Amino acid sequence: MKKAIPIILGIFLLGLGIFLVYEYATEPKIIEGVTSKAIDDKGRPSDITNLFTQGETVYFSAKRNRFWTNEAEVVWYKGEIKQENRFLVEEEVLVNDAKYFTAELSVPEGLEEGHYGVTIYVKGKKIMETHAEFDVKK
Repeated sequence: MKKAIPIILGIFLLGLGIFLVYEYATEPKIIEGVTSKAIDDKGRPSDITNLFTQGETVYFSAKRNRFWTNEAEVVWYKGEIKQENRFLVEEEVLVNDAKYFTAELSVPEGLEEGHYGVTIYVKGKKIMETHAEFDVKK
């Protein structure tokens, strides 16, 4: 009986460790995608919104959820988030000091009125980590 308790406890701890490693490795590596009108001096989004007017700068920020994820790709869409609606593809971004990936949507002539979306991928992967949608009004 005394030998069974450490064996059962060891099996339980091993199973728990495998479960936690699996959860850590399979959950999203980039989370909390938001659009904002500004970025603070540390690199965090401020003035978070999903409604913009023509001529305003649109920032997309997503928080890093894994310490080894330092590079990502941001894709912008006009309309629904679908392959055929991409208008700016694979803008590469690096993680900043605040542990956020931040991309600025720069369209010199300004955005047309409509619905837009943005997604972020770990660099070189095809699985979307998170996304955000926003509208542009006159």
